[in-house]
Amino acid sequence: MIRREEPEATWLIHQGAHAAIAGQIAVHWIGGGQMVLDPREELLLAAHNHDAGWVAADQSPHLTPNGQPRNFTEMDLDQHFSIWRASVASVFMQNRYAGLLTSLHSTALYDLRLRFLDDPEAERARIRAYVDEAKAWQSALIAALHDHPRYGAAVTGGALGTNLRLLQVWDYLSLMLCMSTVHEQVLDDVPLGENGARGEIRLLPGGPRVMLLDPYPLDAPLTLWADAHPLPAGSTFADEDALRAALERAGYAPRTFEIAPLHG
Repeated sequence: MIRREEPEATWLIHQGAHAAIAGQIAVHWIGGGQMVLDPREELLLAAHNHDAGWVAADQSPHLTPNGQPRNFTEMDLDQHFSIWRASVASVFMQNRYAGLLTSLHSTALYDLRLRFLDDPEAERARIRAYVDEAKAWQSALIAALHDHPRYGAAVTGGALGTNLRLLQVWDYLSLMLCMSTVHEQVLDDVPLGENGARGEIRLLPGGPRVMLLDPYPLDAPLTLWADAHPLPAGSTFADEDALRAALERAGYAPRTFEIAPLHG
């Protein structure tokens, strides 16, 4: 679950809704002009479904120690590992290459966590064990796909790294929209052209739920919809039963997000 704080409400957005937005960004991706995604269908599958393992967790939301609905960044490791394994398995059962990308995405995120977060050593050891296990599985799958008539070229040279980076960028852009008002920043190492050519994209706010991009890597401005639970701003709860009751009363309300070029 993504907890988005706005002045008038706290919005809870399902991880699947975030992934659907990432998938819509992927559908419209043309990089610096006429970039061709390859293999396109599998990349779109990974973008739309990389968080498929979140269904059970989002159906049974938990609280932080101070009583807020728990954000996806506040999960304990056991649940986090379980969710990623379920996500990878779900996508893999639809397509092996898309499952590979989903697994690579998960380990890249854990590599960043090991690099930048100061987790207790016991947790760092558990993360390293998850990453080692997943990377061994990835290596075996890459070897199995090496001579595949469709995926052989997509796991050799720089193609796999380019496709992983595309998935990371689509995921990040969607998260920036869903989590809060966009803050100005530069996203680097973005695949924008043929043969893996990469560059930078500036992200700027264009309003509370508007992201401006420069240069613009999509084929048109996008309006993106997500149905989310609206709760009173800053809501806290005594227990999870109270949270679930509040979500049942609140139901869903639509939120729109927009992505547009900086220079119209």
